[in-house]
Amino acid sequence: MNSLNDFENKLKKDKVDSALVQRNNTVIFEYYRNNKMKEKQHKIYSVTKSILSALIGIAIDKGYIEHVNTPIINYFPRLNKDIENQKITIKHLLTMTSGLHWPGNSSMIPSKNWVNFVLKQEIENLPGEEMVYSCGSSHLLSAILQKTTGLNTEIFAKKHLFTPLGITNYKWNHDAQGIAIGGFGLTMKTVDMLKIGTLYFKNGVWKSKQIVPLYWIEESTSSKVKIDENYTYAYHWWNMDFDNQIGKIFFASGYEGQYIIVAPDYQLVVVLTGSMKDDEASPLQYFKDFLLPYTLSQ
Repeated sequence: MNSLNDFENKLKKDKVDSALVQRNNTVIFEYYRNNKMKEKQHKIYSVTKSILSALIGIAIDKGYIEHVNTPIINYFPRLNKDIENQKITIKHLLTMTSGLHWPGNSSMIPSKNWVNFVLKQEIENLPGEEMVYSCGSSHLLSAILQKTTGLNTEIFAKKHLFTPLGITNYKWNHDAQGIAIGGFGLTMKTVDMLKIGTLYFKNGVWKSKQIVPLYWIEESTSSKVKIDENYTYAYHWWNMDFDNQIGKIFFASGYEGQYIIVAPDYQLVVVLTGSMKDDEASPLQYFKDFLLPYTLSQ
């Protein structure tokens, strides 16, 4: 039977910077490549998207945003008035199915106005028809959040998510217009990533207070778009699905191996950070090969 020792040995051989495993609300395993990694604010890349998803849910619950089916042309009147563009909704942005062409971060980042850059892209597919992973969609969501709440996304997050969770050591980068980068802007400590995962594990409740609405936790982590035999996409969260799996397993994933993995039926929340340029999906395999068998053996 694979053990936590085997898991740790695997992490040491890979470019994993930190790992925390929480079971039944107790941390049963922690690994840091060196002492600095414990206090370091890690670049969490696209894990930012999943945190942004929580903020969208909070904004809808508080009435700033009507609902996920709201057309984004309501917020961006300069959007091309093409009939298909008018059909793009917040839900399409959350599921990466807007239909807008996505040329990649390397094209967006040098542009002077990121929102305008995304909005002027051509429609390649009918909205809702096909998923194209796009940091541009996430950035539009951050812009919508700022337009509707009157607060910078970072300030909104601080007020409604980070401060309630006791998250104080973080940084959220912005574009030239002062919009918090929705697709990849956050840096955060490993222990604070675990708080995000724990919040979702506890159905949005933290210290007896409902921080993220329960219905949003369920809706935003439930499969919406099939990717392949093992993975589906939800509202900026991924789902894992494999043979003999018990219940739902969902996760936030970022470039080079940043992860928050939540497996409620296994009573598990797992966080990993790293610099895995070659095989950034390997932590998911470690989770499946070591942590799930260990949990089932206890």
